[in-house]
Amino acid sequence: MKRTRFVAMALVAGLGCQAFGSITVTQGASAPTYGTTLNFDEPGGPTGSTALDAWQASHGITEMQAGDGAPFVGDFTTGPEPWIGTGNSFFGNFGVFIKFDSNLTEMSLEVWDPAGDPSPFGGGMVIYLFDDGVEVANYSGTPAWGGLGDTWIDVTTSAGMVFDEIRVLGFGFPNTTYVDNLSWNVVPEPTSLLLFGLGGLALLRRR
Repeated sequence: MKRTRFVAMALVAGLGCQAFGSITVTQGASAPTYGTTLNFDEPGGPTGSTALDAWQASHGITEMQAGDGAPFVGDFTTGPEPWIGTGNSFFGNFGVFIKFDSNLTEMSLEVWDPAGDPSPFGGGMVIYLFDDGVEVANYSGTPAWGGLGDTWIDVTTSAGMVFDEIRVLGFGFPNTTYVDNLSWNVVPEPTSLLLFGLGGLALLRRR
């Protein structure tokens, strides 16, 4: 498993103490499955050319875009790249860009791209994470392709760090990126946290 050389750090204050928060990105042969999932095989899900907000109502994704502005969902397992995904996958020329309407604490997804190894002359894959338009972490590595390499990317956070956007970019030729089997955890809404806290107090009072 490969681990990021760069981990975003921030000083987070809470509950009367201070702690260093981090965002860590790893690439490996597997990754956890988090609470919300999207594998592009959901019944009634869009295929072919897709609208940017196609998964807004169902998954809270405000924008899922390709670098050339032509996002596409299809089953590539029946073509010349049978190792890509399971059923349908999302395809983007010049990268895949995903924005969420909530803050995330964890995310996993599979990535394929023919960019090859990073070198002074190009190649390699970079994953950028943003929070409210500000870059909070990044990862550079070699994407899986041709049935070789580690397909899974896993993002975790600690001590209050969050992100709401991920960009996956390959720097090879052709400049094509595929993603599939996404899952993530969303930061609970303040009302949910309040109800959880009140429930905890009620349990304490009963003892």
